[in-house]
Amino acid sequence: MDIVCGTCGRELRAEDEEKTWRECRICKKPVCLDDIHYIGVWRRGLYRDYVEVIPVCENDMPRKRR
Repeated sequence: MDIVCGTCGRELRAEDEEKTWRECRICKKPVCLDDIHYIGVWRRGLYRDYVEVIPVCENDMPRKRR
């Protein structure tokens, strides 16, 4: 039940996932909404390409964006 934010160390509750914290899509660590970042990733669909926005932590942000 003790989940800790991967960036700031704040304690998080498991039942509050998607409300007060999200999971980093790359490293799978929990990150509170104050420290979460989003990046766009190109995905290939059946008929066209599109951009999917995924949540990531500060450590997994591209170097150009830091």
